[in-house]
Amino acid sequence: MAYAAITCLMSTIQQSIELTGCDLQSFYEKLEASISLEAEIIEVVCTTEHFLDSESRNVKNPISQIVASWKFHLLLEHAVGDIDSRVNKWMKMQKLYTRTKDVESLRLDIVQVSDCITHTTHNRDMAYAAITCLMSTIQQSIQLTGCDLQSFYEKLESLRANLEKPIGDLEALISLEAEIIEVVCTTEHFLDSESRNVKNPISQIVASWKFHFLLEHAVGDIDSRVNKWMKMQKLYTRTKDVEGHNTALASTSTSQHDVAEPENNYMMVGHENELEMMQDQLARGGRELEVVSIVGMGGIGKTTLANKIYNDPFIMSHFDIRAKATVSQEYCAKNVCLSLLSFTSRKSNEHQDDGQLADRLQKSLKGRRYLVVIDDIWTEQAWDDMKLCFPDCNCGSRILLTTRNMEVAKYASSGKPPNQMRLLNIDESWKLLQSRVFVKNCFSPEFEQLGKQIVLKCGGLPLAIIVIAGVLSNIGESFDEWTSVAENVSSVVSTDHNVQCMRVLALSYHHLPHHLRACFLYFAIFPEDTVIFVNKLVKLWTAEGFLKTEMMKSIEEVAEKCVKDLIDRNLVFVQRVSSFDGKIKACGMHDVIRELCLREARNTNFVNVIMDNQNPCEQSMNYSTKGVRISIQSKLASNQLSMVCNNDSYSVLVFTEDPSSSRMVQDLKHFKVLRVLDLASLALNVFPSCIVELFHLRYLGLSVYSSTNDWDICFPSSIASLEYLQTLILKFPTSLGWKFTEPFRLPSSIFKMSQLRHLSLDWNYLNGHESSKRSSWVLRNLECLSGWNPLSCTSSVFRLLPNVKKLQICGIQEDYIRRDKVNFHDLCCLDQLTELKFKIRKMIGRAIYDTSFVLPPLVAFPKNLNKLAFTATRLHWEDLEILGKLPKLEALKLGYDACIGTDWVVGEEGFPNLKVLRLKHLYLHNWRASSDHFPRLERLVINRCWSMYSIPQDFIDITTLQLIHISDCAKSVGNSANKIQQEIEDSYGSSVEGLLMTVMD
Repeated sequence: MAYAAITCLMSTIQQSIELTGCDLQSFYEKLEASISLEAEIIEVVCTTEHFLDSESRNVKNPISQIVASWKFHLLLEHAVGDIDSRVNKWMKMQKLYTRTKDVESLRLDIVQVSDCITHTTHNRDMAYAAITCLMSTIQQSIQLTGCDLQSFYEKLESLRANLEKPIGDLEALISLEAEIIEVVCTTEHFLDSESRNVKNPISQIVASWKFHFLLEHAVGDIDSRVNKWMKMQKLYTRTKDVEGHNTALASTSTSQHDVAEPENNYMMVGHENELEMMQDQLARGGRELEVVSIVGMGGIGKTTLANKIYNDPFIMSHFDIRAKATVSQEYCAKNVCLSLLSFTSRKSNEHQDDGQLADRLQKSLKGRRYLVVIDDIWTEQAWDDMKLCFPDCNCGSRILLTTRNMEVAKYASSGKPPNQMRLLNIDESWKLLQSRVFVKNCFSPEFEQLGKQIVLKCGGLPLAIIVIAGVLSNIGESFDEWTSVAENVSSVVSTDHNVQCMRVLALSYHHLPHHLRACFLYFAIFPEDTVIFVNKLVKLWTAEGFLKTEMMKSIEEVAEKCVKDLIDRNLVFVQRVSSFDGKIKACGMHDVIRELCLREARNTNFVNVIMDNQNPCEQSMNYSTKGVRISIQSKLASNQLSMVCNNDSYSVLVFTEDPSSSRMVQDLKHFKVLRVLDLASLALNVFPSCIVELFHLRYLGLSVYSSTNDWDICFPSSIASLEYLQTLILKFPTSLGWKFTEPFRLPSSIFKMSQLRHLSLDWNYLNGHESSKRSSWVLRNLECLSGWNPLSCTSSVFRLLPNVKKLQICGIQEDYIRRDKVNFHDLCCLDQLTELKFKIRKMIGRAIYDTSFVLPPLVAFPKNLNKLAFTATRLHWEDLEILGKLPKLEALKLGYDACIGTDWVVGEEGFPNLKVLRLKHLYLHNWRASSDHFPRLERLVINRCWSMYSIPQDFIDITTLQLIHISDCAKSVGNSANKIQQEIEDSYGSSVEGLLMTVMD
């Protein structure tokens, strides 16, 4: 993870520049150039990061800035030099190695080099992530201190780019990863610490000096290791060339036998409909050459399906000639051409070059109707290299591709959507297990019952079922052993005895770009079968700092793109999609993929997962102990954290409810460099005072309640000392439900937390904000604010939140009905606001008033507002007419008790720009509207509106309608939706393709 380590250091430098004003730009640029590193660099970077963090906090005036600048320059000079020296050492080693080895000796070393690849790849991923984190820390130091550290950031960026190049994995260089991480951690800690001390021009000058010194050293140190890495690329390239030549020679001798492979090797269970559909695509399309793609996760059966099609008698008779080749990750064009030519030509071709082979292949196919199967293709570049070999002679030729990457499938396909392979259903899974185990042996009924439990836990993945079948066949009729397998399916699949299964799945991980590997490994932090919400994942990744920033994109947009990329690569699956706007709301991971994720995460020391009946000290810590994350999934969280000997952890996340959590909270004081602390699953009866000392924190999630009869829960003003905090979540414990509880009392010093991007609160009041007039107390980075009390919605507060894009206003009814202080006229101050939600919190024991909320006038709404939501506001339906006049309103969500009354007669002007409408848990009977009222509506979602009779039938004339989702409503609502769908299809045909319907009684 050297890449992420350097990126983190670059971020720290950037923050130190902003905090202290020190000129550190040159160091930033140097670090950016050398992200190719090994383990040594990570250690240097971590130390530097910690120093930058600490020093940046102390810049308070010009004198402290001068001192900080001196310290920064001193430390960075040393750290960068340290990294540079290691890279130079690497380069010298490579030169010596190259001079003393000839081609023959390289050939003899191929096996040894291949065995090192996986281990060294882990190391490089850790260094990549460490550098990315350091870049993030630099960025924050720039913001907090004002010191100019941009040069260091840019240098780190270029270093990180080198990590993305192919690697030569020799054992002698494995330690470089640890060195890089050490450099990064040291630098990050220094930047964080020093940035906090910049309070005036003097401290800024001092901090700037310190930063430059530190970053010069850190970037140089990283750079030296990168240079070593880069020189090893030549050795690796030479080795792969020899390996590729030998593989090519071998492939010609083996491929001749592929034609005669027995068909029963490709026994397939399930997918009969897919098989028939694809046969039709291949045999009955147009005469022009077409590419048909099969895409799916590793082990799902893509190759089996392709081979079934390839050997189908109808397909065999339809095509004049058939050929197939496997591409794999280590793509070699010559190997592919030789493999295909072995089917189309009897001549020996192994001594020809790539161009001659491609020309011969094209000539052998020209004028014939051919079917070519390209199995296991990984990149768009590989397809670009191959596609020119396949002539289009208007003979009805076809190319069938299999891949794990949706983007590759879309890129290669001939304008048609790729065929996404699904997992087996429970009946198909049982049939596959039966064919492998129960056909060969006779078992009693209780074994069949256990077998059905086992296939259920395999999650429909054929490879996992086949591996389990092999295990069950070997253990015979031992009921106890079958029971053990049933209880530990995922673990059994991933054991060393079944390493082939993990190797198949691990290919997807090892082919990930380096910026996605840390994102993938992060899923190991979450417990098995957890619903992982994308918005939380995005905040955590952002806080960790290992995301690679992109021009013209926010860091949240980059994170969302990473989630989408992992889904497209079939490593993560979509678990929930918002019916409101169609966005991915939650994702998950197949149990077998999760076992792979856990294994890779532990191998790289990425995370220490603490489960029940497990001693965390027994888990291997292969490299530097710095930068490790701790995921507590044990029911006895308070006991487990004290057993972890690593106090240099970056993250602690707790996923279990432990009533005796006070002991664990006290242990947190030892974790001085925490960036992420998520205790939201624990019910704390007091705000932990030790947390304010964890000034490295970027993410903090807490659930707090009052165990006494006090009116409120006060948070200390010292919470503002968490100057690096980006996400703050303060909630009531979920175990309280709707019960009445005391509100949070927030200090006005919260406006000093300049790095805040996301603030999520339960019922709260703000102390003393009116008296604060300091212009420096402005949350310029805050974009999402949830749970803000109506009483705090004033112009004096809103001027401190100039860039808020998403705002949820939430309070109890008494807060809303204080008309002397609440009118929402000042919302217009929020120029950047695009999403606005109003919610009234209801609690047991509180009276419910007939009306408590009045919509503000039209001029009060921000001009860029495009999404509105209401919950428990008890508006009258006629009040909504004003919303239709909002010029950019595209989405409207009316939740529980948002409106009262049984009839909604839409006003004459309607909602001319509305695209999404959701009605949920409303006591609406009659809805009177026409297509003219919603001329641009695309998505209509109705949920739990039990009293509603029907959807307005005039909606058949809304030509933009794409989706109707009905759930938990009267049957008459579903009938009206079906009628609308049918009439739209009859009237407009293909113009409304994509209209979907879900009707649940």
